Amino acid sequence: MKLEKISDKIVFNENTISKRMLFNTGKVLNFMLNLKPGQSVPPHNHENSDMIIHIVAGDQGEVVTDGNKTVVATGDVFHCDGIEMFSITNTGKENMSCFVVLTPNPSQIYSKEF
Repeated sequence: MKLEKISDKIVFNENTISKRMLFNTGKVLNFMLNLKPGQSVPPHNHENSDMIIHIVAGDQGEVVTDGNKTVVATGDVFHCDGIEMFSITNTGKENMSCFVVLTPNPSQIYSKEF
């Protein structure tokens, strides 16, 4: 078993989003995605990996999947198929943190922290 503290992975950067790894195995990629107000993740997909995101903090965000906009906030959980084009923007006034799970683990390009 491996134990991580989510609170250690909630780190914000004034200039860009931050991504901090929790678990990176052959089957699962799990990380925290942290966005200050106005920051966003550009549209992309995850090959053949399903993605689940739980918004653990943040008063308002906008998720766009294949052109469809959805407002999200703390407590919301959503699922995207790997082929769906996905983006998220923190449209609120509070910092936003997202608990992200990708399975199966996609290519190593997705496992880089920033």
